[in-house]
Amino acid sequence: MAQAEIDLDAKKSAQGKRPLLLYLTIGVLALGLGGTITLLIVRSGEQAAAMNAVQVKPALYLPLRPLVVNFSEKGPARFLQVELQVMARDQAVLSAVETHMPAIRNDILFLLGSQTYDTVSTREGKEALRLQILQAIQRILEQNQFVTGVENVYFTSFVMQ
Repeated sequence: MAQAEIDLDAKKSAQGKRPLLLYLTIGVLALGLGGTITLLIVRSGEQAAAMNAVQVKPALYLPLRPLVVNFSEKGPARFLQVELQVMARDQAVLSAVETHMPAIRNDILFLLGSQTYDTVSTREGKEALRLQILQAIQRILEQNQFVTGVENVYFTSFVMQ
């Protein structure tokens, strides 16, 4: 009888350890699976970042000849002279800008001539003018059935006298 009680106690003890062992096994598998998934996500993100880095082309610049306009109103300055550079990432875009340069210069001259000294003497005014020039260039390219790729326009010289 004593042997039967010992066997019964051993069975109860083994049965009590089985759920614990089962839970530990499930936990280890879950951690391993979670780590594997995390590793795969990180690697795919790194590969996507590497692919995006490869696809970005370097910036190309096209300088425009200086533009000079006079202010329509009397003020401390009577003339505005600017030099601009157009930025794109494709040489075909800059070639299209060169092709349509007469129309582009025309629109920029009208934009510059419509400005007042008070407007372009502030940083905000210059930034607004720069964005208007960018939009004018993009509009001209679109009107001539060229998908625009001009990303930005920069003032390289801005003189008021």
